[in-house]
Amino acid sequence: MTTEPQKIAEPQKVIRWWHFALIGVMIMMFILFAAGLGRDTKFIPSPLVGKPAFDFDLKQLGKESNIKLSDYKGKIVILNFWASWCVTCREEHHVLLEAANALQPKGTVQFLGVNSKDTDKGAFGFMDKRGHFPYPSVIDRQGRMALEYGVYGMPETFFINKDGVIAAKHIGALTHKILADKLKQAEAVQ
Repeated sequence: MTTEPQKIAEPQKVIRWWHFALIGVMIMMFILFAAGLGRDTKFIPSPLVGKPAFDFDLKQLGKESNIKLSDYKGKIVILNFWASWCVTCREEHHVLLEAANALQPKGTVQFLGVNSKDTDKGAFGFMDKRGHFPYPSVIDRQGRMALEYGVYGMPETFFINKDGVIAAKHIGALTHKILADKLKQAEAVQ
């Protein structure tokens, strides 16, 4: 008896539901990726923008006197959190020096530094190498003020308008352009 070879059935081309789901997920991921390409990766919205700045009364670096933020109401305040161990703070240092020397004499802008989680020796060593700020810095040894402002890395700079309201925030090294743009925001928000 001869047996005929049986035909092997070809696998059916069945498109399962999960194929459509996988394609849909891949399309969504592509759309999200494409949408994120043009965004500034350093921009993190701050819940403090538009709210009154936290007032402080802290000792001035290298002096016995204290500084209160509220003493500067009526001026735009550029509040910069920095530390000697912060590599990025070194990048922006010359921008802060130049801008403060140019803007403070006009009397409408006040720069203030917040030396956070640092030592006097480290802070003065930093300034001795790079130049002393032409404005005061307060001491925030334990980082409590940094917590009040939601600082998670340094440098971070807050732009406070004449009414004491935080108008803008910048994370990372300031450039002259960024500083000018944020300053305009602080002037516009009254």
